[in-house]
Order: sequence, then C-alpha cells, then structure tokens
Amino acid sequence: MSAPTPSVVELRDVRLRFDEKEVLEGVSLEIEPLERVVIMGQSGSGKSTILRLILGILPPTGGSIFFKQFEISRLTRRKLQQVRSQIGMVYQYSALLSSRNVRDNVALPLEELTTKSREEIDKIVDAKLEMVGMLGAKHDMPSELSGGMRKRVSLARALVMEPELILFDEPSAGLDPVISSVIDELIISLTETSKVTSIIVTHEMDSAFRIGTKMAMLYQGKIIESGPPEQLKQSENPVVAQFLSGSTEGPILEGTQDAIATK
Repeated sequence: MSAPTPSVVELRDVRLRFDEKEVLEGVSLEIEPLERVVIMGQSGSGKSTILRLILGILPPTGGSIFFKQFEISRLTRRKLQQVRSQIGMVYQYSALLSSRNVRDNVALPLEELTTKSREEIDKIVDAKLEMVGMLGAKHDMPSELSGGMRKRVSLARALVMEPELILFDEPSAGLDPVISSVIDELIISLTETSKVTSIIVTHEMDSAFRIGTKMAMLYQGKIIESGPPEQLKQSENPVVAQFLSGSTEGPILEGTQDAIATK
C-alpha cells in the first residue's frame, strides 16, 4: 500500500504500547521536503521513540508510518535496509565506535552498504569531514575528541550516504551553550547546503527555535500543536505556553508524580 502524498515522512494515527504503558496514543504528523521539524516535549514523552519508529527499529502498535511512498512496517527486511540508506541518524551521544578512528567511523556506512572502492570512499569521507570542519582530525580516535567534535563527526557520518532525511536525537545533549549554538548553526547550514529534510528531537528551547522551520509539541502521547515557531510562541494552549516558558505554574506538573512513577 502506498501513500499518495508528497511528504517525506508521514505519521498517521501512530500508537505504541509497551506492556501496560501507552507511549504514543495516536500521533499524526507530516514532514514536507526541506523542512527542519523540531519535535519537543518532556523527557520520557516518546520523542526519541518516534525516530526509532521512522527507522523501522520499532514496529508501531497501530497506525502507519510512511517514508515517501513506503509504509515502513510493511517493508521486507531487504527493502527496509534500502530505505534506511536514505536516512541519516545523529545519535544523542554521537555513537562513534571507540576502536575506529574518525575516518573509519565516517566510512562505515559506505563500506557496509555500497560497493565503492577505498579510493572513492576516502574522497567522500574527506569531503564530508571538510564540510563539518573535521578533516584535520580524520586519523584521531573518538577518545581524543571533545563532545562538540564528536558531534561533528557524527554529522559527517550521517551525511555520507547523501540521505534525503536526517534524524537528530538531542543534538545539543552534553554540550555547553556556546558549542550548542555552533552545532545548531552547522545543522542549519549543512541541511540547507545538502538540501536534506530533517527531524530534530529536543527539549532545549533555545536550540529548537534556532533550528526549526516547523515545531510539534508531543504531550501525553499525542501531538497537541504543530506549526511554524512563531505560531507556537503565541500558542494559547496552556501546556505549550508552560513548556516554552519553563514556568512551574500550569497543567504539566499536575501529572509529574505519575509520570515519574511509571517512567
């Protein structure tokens, strides 16, 4: 079954349950080409889970997830691997292999998923490392890099297959405010230069408003509001308004103890 839609990603009434816990309760969201969509929400609300569903790592309990015309949960293993090659992923803590140097970490998708020669791979790796300002560190090991440098290498690895979509899981996690801003600017420039669509999961509002062309608020298993950043800034939804302001007054804290108990 195909989706008659120009969207890069579409979630239709997606539900996910783990045992007795309902994580997602009917999430619907469309991501159009070249958008940078920020999914925001409380810790443990299911933001990163949405990325795993898009990648086909988790099957939804209900609903449908499309990447272009492909319904993820209906793909064969082989076709899913082909689709994943069009999706880059930047993990929360970079997820670099400690036993491989920077060059080998970035080259890994090309080595595993293509038949390119070492010379071709080296050329692509050098180009991507240069894009993120890390070409001079290609022989370094991950343990020799700062958190911001590891994030840059992770971004180069996500770009190496020329993906149509890049998923970012908390790209500012563990970074100081200055380096966070640098990474945010790098994400903006690289996604625009590479003409790639991106989905960014974060609960850091400075970063969210800096990066996002569209924002979606996940709360209690549903997207309660989505739209351009300015629209959410002016939202009359009390949950959105409280989350953006960081206020302790509002509906969010009413369920905090329950959330902590079930997390």
